[in-house]
Amino acid sequence: MEYRQPVFWSYVIVLLLLVTLPLNTTSELNNITILQLRGDYFFHILMFLPWMFFRKALRIKPLLWLLIGLLFASATEGLQYLIPWRAFNVNDVLANVMGIILGFGLALFIGKIVRVFALKKS
Repeated sequence: MEYRQPVFWSYVIVLLLLVTLPLNTTSELNNITILQLRGDYFFHILMFLPWMFFRKALRIKPLLWLLIGLLFASATEGLQYLIPWRAFNVNDVLANVMGIILGFGLALFIGKIVRVFALKKS
């Protein structure tokens, strides 16, 4: 469990670097669609999907962690509004939030599966 906190902080740093560095790759991602989503929105969802899986390592209640995740996901895009070489996009905020919410649901689902298998073994 000790390794999860450094992994979480590395994850946060990578996210912050991705939203602040002058990366101009979105034009290529805009032309790709995955599951009827533009590629950059799909990438935003994937970036925030792991958020909920760090909750146990940080020992925070699920709903509080969900709220912190939603605020962080929105703040990362809001930060881009203040940076001249980045662009704020409401759809990116929605994709970030969707990643947090899907991660929350996935974490709950996996937690239930683990509990069911643990009960079957005992």
